[in-house]
Amino acid sequence: MCRALAYLGQPLALTDLLHRPRNGLVAQSYDPKQLHMLNLAGLGLVAWTNAADTPLTYRSTTVPVYDKNLASLAEHVQTDCCLAHIRGIAYRPDASFGPHNLHPFQHPGTRLALAHNGDLAGFERMKPALAARLSPERVLAIRGTTDSEWIYATLLHCLGGRAITVAALGDALRQTVAVLREARAETGIDTSSSMNLFFTDGQVLGVARFTFDFGRYALEPSKVHEANTRYLSLWYGVGERFAPDARGRWALAPAEGRPQALLCASEPLSADPAGWVEVAEYTALLAERGPDGLRLQTLDLEDDHVAA
Repeated sequence: MCRALAYLGQPLALTDLLHRPRNGLVAQSYDPKQLHMLNLAGLGLVAWTNAADTPLTYRSTTVPVYDKNLASLAEHVQTDCCLAHIRGIAYRPDASFGPHNLHPFQHPGTRLALAHNGDLAGFERMKPALAARLSPERVLAIRGTTDSEWIYATLLHCLGGRAITVAALGDALRQTVAVLREARAETGIDTSSSMNLFFTDGQVLGVARFTFDFGRYALEPSKVHEANTRYLSLWYGVGERFAPDARGRWALAPAEGRPQALLCASEPLSADPAGWVEVAEYTALLAERGPDGLRLQTLDLEDDHVAA
């Protein structure tokens, strides 16, 4: 499975999210604490700087820990909103590898970017059913081969022409779940499929922790990978800022009023997970900037979690 993080808050250096913490995103790619898979298929990120409308983008299939260009860039770029993703792929020869499949996805003409951690079982069979439910422009914008980009296209389709707000994104996310469930049912797919999402436009940020048909497997239990026997991990922390404390340990310093920073990641970036909260299953966490800090909202993505 992949690794991802999303940050919204006071400006900090990219390296403060990727490299400097003991459990930063790059370290998670080769030394994960909560899902023991190597993530070696490249890194992508979008980062907004100085309130710019258009984010800096970076994508490379180089293994992140050996990516010197990334390390140099991360030292010098300050960001107040960032979405980064390290791709993990199946350990088999037919796995699709290349820059066209690196997250986050951000199609031309839209501000919203999205990264995905998970796997839609039987996805190739789902494509015709999904294509029939999306507008032609959304289907034609897809360039890669992943289920992740189709999820992204579905979210954009459900968002339509609405302005990107917490309310609009929450509604579009619920619709996306419904569209995917319809396509799965039409295709006869009921195998457990994880879908952790990270998305932002630089001002509004959201994450979702979701699994379709959890507990149903097409294979013998002994052959099911650990990534499918549990809900994929997703954590968040809020506070004044993300920085090292007096003893050099990275943490989210408490905020006196409204939180000024939100950090979401596949697992806590701090060596000490105290202060981090696990996102509940079937739940989305959404945040937007306000005049006095960040305003957060949780959303239940469905009422019936277990297949009959």
